[in-house]
Amino acid sequence: MQTDELETKIREILHQELAKQASTDAEPSPQLAQPEGLGNGIFQTVDAAIAAAKQTQVAYADKPLAFRKKVIKAIQDGFGPHLKEIAQAIWDETGMGTVEAKETKLKDALYNTPGVEMLDPEVQTGDGGMTMYEYTPFGVIGVVGPSTNPGETVINNSIMMLSGGNTLFFGAHPGAKNITRWMIEHLNKYVEKATGMKNMVVSLDVPSIESVQEMMKHPDIAMLAVTGGPAVVHQALISGKKAVGAGAGNPPAIVDETANLDLAAHDVVTSCAFDNNILCTAEKEVVVEASVKDDLIQKMQTAGAFLIKDADQIATLTKMTIQENGTPSRTYIGKDATVILDAAKIPYTGKPKVITFEAKKDHPLVTTEMLMPILPVVCCPDFKTALQTAVEVEGGNHHTASIHSENLPHINQAAHRMNTSIFVANGPTFAATGVGDNGYYTGAAAFTIATPTGEGTTTTKTFTRRRRFTSPEGFSLRNWEV
Repeated sequence: MQTDELETKIREILHQELAKQASTDAEPSPQLAQPEGLGNGIFQTVDAAIAAAKQTQVAYADKPLAFRKKVIKAIQDGFGPHLKEIAQAIWDETGMGTVEAKETKLKDALYNTPGVEMLDPEVQTGDGGMTMYEYTPFGVIGVVGPSTNPGETVINNSIMMLSGGNTLFFGAHPGAKNITRWMIEHLNKYVEKATGMKNMVVSLDVPSIESVQEMMKHPDIAMLAVTGGPAVVHQALISGKKAVGAGAGNPPAIVDETANLDLAAHDVVTSCAFDNNILCTAEKEVVVEASVKDDLIQKMQTAGAFLIKDADQIATLTKMTIQENGTPSRTYIGKDATVILDAAKIPYTGKPKVITFEAKKDHPLVTTEMLMPILPVVCCPDFKTALQTAVEVEGGNHHTASIHSENLPHINQAAHRMNTSIFVANGPTFAATGVGDNGYYTGAAAFTIATPTGEGTTTTKTFTRRRRFTSPEGFSLRNWEV
């Protein structure tokens, strides 16, 4: 592919991927007023931003691990008191999800993201000497962030990448540019105050599609971490740089006849409703065995789901939330279930958290990643059919799936056959991001899930080079022979 043609293709794909989530500009929250002018990691050009980040990274790479720990602590101490107002500012700008869920995700990202502790070396010794493996920086990493988790991604990626000795150029999503800038500016202020080091994370005064394209081609960008659909991930891969790609998902929740139905109903409704379903790991459809289908739906209603039975109402909901090109309507992404029901003129009682209805496996609300609190239920005659159906509706994204079952072979078969980066048994799928239903963490925070490129839930090690050092003359305490 010629250079001009490649540039045109990258621009077209980035425009499609970013613009489809873009929202109208919003003023920053009063509590998060932006500092005047440039500085604190914000630059007017891509070249200037990357040059600053590279200069910082060269010096940063020579610092001891204790210095990196000091950087991470400065980020945690700086953002810690402001998580509630940051969550509010994200909601104010994007209009998606809930403030409560965002605060939970921010806390997870800030305190539960793997850091420097993951970089312990590996050593092998023997009669042939010593071999050691260590994890070292790539350099300046180019990041393309989402509008669904903008603040969380700045924190999560910064902690992982800075722990690895890298610096970052952050391409802000147009739909979350205000809060992204605020986060980057303040991160740099916190780190500079604690360590004296500037421009650990850089971005632009006016982010654009063109600037992301320029960043992806820049010779001083060592690797890319891109959130988007298959096309933009593909373009990152053919950029000639190492790329970590976080792509689409359409997670099914399988429920077999042995499941604890009270737990299953609670988990799928609570997790689907969490931040109004904008997490890519969230349950997007339920695939259930026929023998327990009615009981499950009844218990889902008790847990806060609203059941639609009328075919015309289901058709109205479908037409309203899916555009003619087959993509979800931005108008309803991340909106409350009540907002969607009101817009569809579907009467309801109480305050439903999730909208549910029975559907065939090929229904567009089953096969499309909606990012809305809409949870279709697909009925299957037996477990074998349910598993086959779950594989089909997941769409080959290999992202996330779950099962509710007390049958260990069923759990094992499903985990194997789904072949997803994340698999959850008898729990809400948001647990796979580190968020626990009981308020406790359930593993490392995961907001960049690299399914297309195979890294899965990313950690500090994902953003380091594994280097091998060998010394044939030593070192082993077990023997010495001249």
